[in-house]
Amino acid sequence: MATILIVDAQKEFRDVLQSVLASYGHEVVAAETGATALDLLKTISPAVVILDLALPGAMPGIEVLAKLRAAAPAMPVIVLTGYMPTDLESRARELGVVDVLRKGLKMDILMQAINHAFQHAGRPAVKPPQAATVEGGGGKKGGQETILLVDDEPEICNLIGEFLTRRGYRVKTAGGGAQALEIIQKEPPALVLLDIYMPGINGVDVLRRLKSANLLARLGVIMLTASQEEPLLQEALNLGAFDVLSKPVNLDELELAVAVKLALIAPE
Repeated sequence: MATILIVDAQKEFRDVLQSVLASYGHEVVAAETGATALDLLKTISPAVVILDLALPGAMPGIEVLAKLRAAAPAMPVIVLTGYMPTDLESRARELGVVDVLRKGLKMDILMQAINHAFQHAGRPAVKPPQAATVEGGGGKKGGQETILLVDDEPEICNLIGEFLTRRGYRVKTAGGGAQALEIIQKEPPALVLLDIYMPGINGVDVLRRLKSANLLARLGVIMLTASQEEPLLQEALNLGAFDVLSKPVNLDELELAVAVKLALIAPE
């Protein structure tokens, strides 16, 4: 496939995006700062650069973009960032970026932009890999296991959801605990991936409510958290969570935990 350079300060977003793009067959290199990215360009020649303009350190993202353009005038660059003022977006476009995208978009939109960048550089477009078919237990629709992903960060939801969809699962998302409870009551999934720290009803509160409503017996729940608070993590396990996985999420570990839990709850 092709080498893609991701320049983003947010470790969780960077790691998950790297894993998702690798699942498409690309070689992916990541940098946290602009200085690291510019150093990498001395040894690699990526087919496309995905750049967040909100970078830490003395070199702001727009300056990194200008230096990238000076070092490699023909290299396609996609800006993928959060909120960006109109004047900064205009400056990015003046510097010849292929596209300016906001975080939180669907993965297929980013892949369209990447294919546009490939075509811009004279490379063939890349077709997404076919999703695998998953066999197993409950929560099925159309032969696929249904997984509910609950996280208040939409960009992380979209990326993990894309990864699991490519693995053959049917994925629903919820941006908070209240929405998750509503979805579970209406159409229980086979498995819930539940972030612990969320505004409003947090993940442990969701577990308590599921247990009090006798819904946990029909579900598998895997907690996702950046917390290292042992009492909180133990409480989640005591309430009935199958496992607790650390954030930033390691997608290989997540895939294994999902497969194991779904195999355990599959009907005989």
